[in-house]
Amino acid sequence: MNKTRISIFFLVVLFMTTTSCRKVLEPVNSEGEITFFLRLPSLTLGRFEAQCVTEDIFLDQVRVQSPSGSYIIDEFDHQRIVKNEIFTVGNQEAEDGLWLITFMGTSAITNKDFQKTIPYEMVIGSTEDL
Repeated sequence: MNKTRISIFFLVVLFMTTTSCRKVLEPVNSEGEITFFLRLPSLTLGRFEAQCVTEDIFLDQVRVQSPSGSYIIDEFDHQRIVKNEIFTVGNQEAEDGLWLITFMGTSAITNKDFQKTIPYEMVIGSTEDL
C-alpha cells in the first residue's frame, strides 16, 4: 500500500515539474505592441514619469523632444524595467506644446526590438481671461 502511494506521489510530482517548465508567456497585448503610460508630476520641468504597462522590457534609450525642437537622450544601457515600474525621463525647461517621447529597447518576453513614440501635449497656462 505504501509503495503504491509513493509511486503515485512520485508520478504526480514528475508530471507537474515537466509540464510547468514548458509554459511560454505571451505578451498581454495580442498584437505584441509595447504600451507606455506617461504623466507629468510638475509643470516646472519637462521631467516625465513613465511606465511600461504591457510587459517587462529591456530599455536602451529614451529621447525626449520639446515643442521647440530641442531634445535630450536618456541612456538606460539595456536596463530591465519590470511591468508597471515607474521611472523618470527628460529634464528640460517646461514649455507649452507637443512633446515627443520615444522609447527604444527590447521585449523581455519576445526578445523583439521596439521603438515607441508617445506624444504628450503640455499646457502650462491659459491665456483666456476669466
